[in-house]
Amino acid sequence: MDGFLKFCLIFYLTLIHLQTIEFYYSIDFLNFLRSVYVNNYMIRSMVHRNIRARYVGSFLGIFWSIIHPLTQLIIYYFIFSVILKIKLGPEFGGTSFAIWLVAGLLPWMFFAEVVTQSPGSVLEQSGLITKMVFPSEILPLTNLLAALINHLIGVVILIGFLLALGYGISLNIFLIIPSLLATCVFALGISWMLSALNVFLRDIGQIISVFVNIWFFVTPIIYPRHLIPESFQRLYCLNPMLHTVEAYRVGLLGKTDINVTGLSYLLLLALVSFVLGGLVFKKLKPAFGDVL
Repeated sequence: MDGFLKFCLIFYLTLIHLQTIEFYYSIDFLNFLRSVYVNNYMIRSMVHRNIRARYVGSFLGIFWSIIHPLTQLIIYYFIFSVILKIKLGPEFGGTSFAIWLVAGLLPWMFFAEVVTQSPGSVLEQSGLITKMVFPSEILPLTNLLAALINHLIGVVILIGFLLALGYGISLNIFLIIPSLLATCVFALGISWMLSALNVFLRDIGQIISVFVNIWFFVTPIIYPRHLIPESFQRLYCLNPMLHTVEAYRVGLLGKTDINVTGLSYLLLLALVSFVLGGLVFKKLKPAFGDVL
């Protein structure tokens, strides 16, 4: 009986200890997020500077952010629809392959840009971090927001192109909003983690470039999902970008049903990435000054 009471006491004290640790990390993480929020003016300023730096010295300036996606869209349409005349099956409702391809490429290019640039986001601003008290956690976020602005321009251009070609835009278009938000949160978590790790392991950037290239081909962007063998379908569903790409295609083209389960999985994974990435960055941040 004494042994049982001792076990219960130890178990109770362990639970209290775990709850204390959980409470500590919760408060610590909330303080980390608060640091991001209170520096919103600095974030806006750095995003503006980031966008200006992309087009500094060019005659057309910010208009290149419109010209690039528009030119790419026209080229894809001309090659795949006019020259090659590639068509999708009847299950896609007669949608042009070029339009279907671009609808999937848009979210992927945004995500890939954020992830591949994230390893250098802290390292490239080492002067700011070492010479002053600087909230380095905002650096991956500023890169993401700058890429997001270009992405939204591309989405607007694609919608205009669809309307010009006679495609109808339904209420499914609003499906883009939760999928884009989830992708942003997912990418931000990854960015926090990679930018912090790259301070200590400088090969992270090269590794991620290779990994993102592989990730592109295992995501049904240039080929329809139904071509994947049935035995690999469940494995493919674990890929969060599959659900982002599908949500964009449903939102923009509306030819298939909404995958609520896939979108829910994407949202859950985004939250996990966000919290885990934030905790890793918060843990490693105090040591940045020793190696930068």
